[in-house]
Amino acid sequence: MAERIGIIYCERIQDGSRIGCAKCYKAVNDGTFAFEGMDEAHVVFKTSCGDCPGLVLPKVDVQMLVLDSLGEHVDAVYFGTCVQKATALMNCPMNLEGVSAKIEEKFDVPVRVGTHEY
Repeated sequence: MAERIGIIYCERIQDGSRIGCAKCYKAVNDGTFAFEGMDEAHVVFKTSCGDCPGLVLPKVDVQMLVLDSLGEHVDAVYFGTCVQKATALMNCPMNLEGVSAKIEEKFDVPVRVGTHEY
């Protein structure tokens, strides 16, 4: 059975066309990096972190409401590699561990950090 995933990307790193998201899609479609070993993965939502200082929880909440209204669900939420890089290498103020724990607690889904190594 395919895993239904949501991806959260860094609003500041991605440009208006989300061209960098092609890397996440490639990893999902090819079943590589974070998706290695999965039978199949389907992206059911993609949203930004909400820009600095971040409104990621309300944005994920809206995504979950929309999914619910469509009779859909998400099996896991991934922070894109761009978020991982922003928190590790730049001045991103997000507490990635804390936000991940809140998402897991509030929505009862696992959260993983990083989608690819491109």
